[in-house]
Amino acid sequence: MRRLRDLLRIAVAGRGIPGDLLPGEDELMVRHGVPRAAVRAALGLLCEEGLLGPGPTAHRILARPHYPGRAAVTGTGTRLPRWLERTGIAAPDVLAEWLGVPVGAPCLRTECVSATAGGGAVLETHYVTTAAAARLLAVPGTGPFDPQLSEAGLRPASAGTRSGPVPADPDSAMLLGVAAGAPLLGAERTLTGEDGRVLAVSVLRADPAGAVPAARDAAASAQPDSSARTASRVSASSGVLSGR
Repeated sequence: MRRLRDLLRIAVAGRGIPGDLLPGEDELMVRHGVPRAAVRAALGLLCEEGLLGPGPTAHRILARPHYPGRAAVTGTGTRLPRWLERTGIAAPDVLAEWLGVPVGAPCLRTECVSATAGGGAVLETHYVTTAAAARLLAVPGTGPFDPQLSEAGLRPASAGTRSGPVPADPDSAMLLGVAAGAPLLGAERTLTGEDGRVLAVSVLRADPAGAVPAARDAAASAQPDSSARTASRVSASSGVLSGR
């Protein structure tokens, strides 16, 4: 639900015009491969934010997200991030357009909670194109995402970021240790290589004044990061790199 909400929010921000209709629930279910409950929950969050209004057949765009400034909120190397997921997915339409790949193209999704330079916490969701993912997964280590890219020889030639206030959805709130609806700094970032092709895109949700909360799942937090990375590398490489 959180990831779908973020992608729909990006679609509204990037190409939505007030008065336009989003696709209906059935079409969103098919495009993103999620159940109806997740679609309705994501649309509900955007309605609460004042971006969408419900209609008889589809939601109508009421406003576009406001991005008054730019900020860098990715995790730093001062503390190892808490990795949540590394898995292969097929890119839905909004993500495919952002990455510059065909709809359904395989990509790698990674997520972690990291410490920011100012001591706050940031929930990072990164989507990596197939060729870049193959190099990234070959790099050992559990450090922050950007240093991993550098270690894999994936040094972006340019980075485009837009940022602005975003209310915390329940999932982000739990992972960052804040109240649902609390103001977060939201950012979307595009990393482009020297050949002009996109290497990775990121959705970042930061609580600049907070701190990285401890993992709530005792079993998961007890698992060494290296073991988690090894397991996820097998899952991602078998899914993303084979195109399944």
